[in-house]
Amino acid sequence: MMARRWWMLGVTCLSVVVVNLDLTILNIALPAISDALHASTGDLQWLVDAYALVFAGVMVPAGILGDRLGRKRLLLAGLAVFLIASLWCALSTSAGELIAARALMGLGAGIVFPLALVAAAFGAEERPKAIGILTAGIALGLPLGPVLGGLLLQSFSWASVFWINVPAAGVTLAAGAVLMPESRNPTAPPLDGLGALLCPATVTCLVWGVINGPEHGWTAPSSWLPLAAAALLLATFVVREHRSAHPLIDPAWWRDRRFTAGTAASVAVSVALYGILFVTPQYLQSVLGDSPGRAGLRLLPLMGGLLIAGGVAGQAERRAGTRVTVAAGLALLAGGLAVLSQVRLATGYPVAAAGLSLCGLGTGAAMAVAINAVMAAVGGDEAGIGASVNSALRQIGGAVTVAALGGVLSTAYTRDLRPALAGLPGRDAAAARASVAQAVRVASGLHPGGAALRVAAGTAFLHGLSIVMLSCAAVSAAAIGVSWRYLPGRCATMNR
Repeated sequence: MMARRWWMLGVTCLSVVVVNLDLTILNIALPAISDALHASTGDLQWLVDAYALVFAGVMVPAGILGDRLGRKRLLLAGLAVFLIASLWCALSTSAGELIAARALMGLGAGIVFPLALVAAAFGAEERPKAIGILTAGIALGLPLGPVLGGLLLQSFSWASVFWINVPAAGVTLAAGAVLMPESRNPTAPPLDGLGALLCPATVTCLVWGVINGPEHGWTAPSSWLPLAAAALLLATFVVREHRSAHPLIDPAWWRDRRFTAGTAASVAVSVALYGILFVTPQYLQSVLGDSPGRAGLRLLPLMGGLLIAGGVAGQAERRAGTRVTVAAGLALLAGGLAVLSQVRLATGYPVAAAGLSLCGLGTGAAMAVAINAVMAAVGGDEAGIGASVNSALRQIGGAVTVAALGGVLSTAYTRDLRPALAGLPGRDAAAARASVAQAVRVASGLHPGGAALRVAAGTAFLHGLSIVMLSCAAVSAAAIGVSWRYLPGRCATMNR
């Protein structure tokens, strides 16, 4: 039985790497998708967010349903949905169709995410080690996505980033059916269906309004109506959670500083990571002119730093304590973001590599220890659901980041590019305004004037990138203060 538990952990780690890869593997393909499907910056934001939003919204209710209906059964069903949606993504012929398919992928991924399963399978003595291994899989999947995607795009079309999911999900599905034991909690509380619907609906309306604001204007009904709906839905959700006999999130967790401060730190890291992985692949390909494969490899400093710091984070926490380790990691992250904000046409890749390395080191140090603090706060049989709540909040933070900072990037880019578009035919000017990838495509067909447009588009994009990086650095800096003020010196010494 003990051996089977560890086989089960291997299958769940594979599951988590597969679904987490798809949080970021698309980023390296964004320029190619923009060119092939004529997708605007807003479309690209939705391609990233559709997956993350549904993923986050489904994760917690799926964990509760798994407790009642069977965790293995639900995980296998999620993998099947994920596989079918991956096929649909690979065969999509328009941006709108691809966005819908990505949303279905998010549904499968949210069902798959197996934190509650692992927490239930391992006892108190083995659970920290098992959760630590699973957390490493979560952290590894995010930066690995663009690297793998870049290698695929070197030889294949953008659809290859979805075709790769078919054998990966198929193998995981078969292994899970054979190796995983079934488990359930017959005393699990019933699912609050209304609360489960209100949470993703709130975030979807928020992201919708934030994406539409820069494109249509903040006073347009398509912008302020979703934002107003988000505020109303949030208020309703809070009231519902307060009055419900079985709330989705245990109110006692929020009174534990390990949970609140650890969640705040991990969300801040996710904000930075999503911001980096949204804009950096576009910079490498559309501004520096790298191939997708080369761009993916140039993200290795981020992954290398993450793996190095993640490997020593546990030792650092034991020696320096939780508060110092998380705050130091966030400080490294903020410093790396500040370095990335200084990338210019003349500086090239070396500055970006230095910034990515620092960001990787900071992410690896802060993320693992912050999640450990959350797990220490929740503990026991609720560890899986508590970790799922933390993961859901991190995905929501990432989705809102892409929406908000994508809008900032788009606004800065179109404003700075406007003088360079004077004299261009209307169709070419509209295409160049849509994204930097399409501006490069337009520039390649202009003789003369193409080189000037390419320089203008690169400069405009880098101005927007600088604003995005500094905004992420500000969030990380704020999280340093929260961590230093509220995290305990050592988690084990703090009582709920």
